[in-house]
Amino acid sequence: MTESQEPVSGHAEMDHVLRRRRRRAIRGVLVLAVVVLVVAFVVQNSQLVTVHFWFFTHKVHLIWLVLACLVAGTVLGYMLGVPERRAMRRRRKAERAARRSR
Repeated sequence: MTESQEPVSGHAEMDHVLRRRRRRAIRGVLVLAVVVLVVAFVVQNSQLVTVHFWFFTHKVHLIWLVLACLVAGTVLGYMLGVPERRAMRRRRKAERAARRSR
């Protein structure tokens, strides 16, 4: 019985190794694709644009303007979501406390 279990465990280990290699390869291809897309995006948006904001006028590369808007939008979206996440956390905590008291 011991002899029949050894090949199965060896086979399972080999499957695990192959799955891990496949995941690593897929992850590498995806990272490479994202890098290529980012480089293409930067090259396509490298021209200078004029930004007019109230009494402020400045020439800046379009890519920096896009990235600044991305960061500002991410920060603003996170900050607007914080109260909802806190309320949800409080509701879950209250529900758990109610379940324990039953």
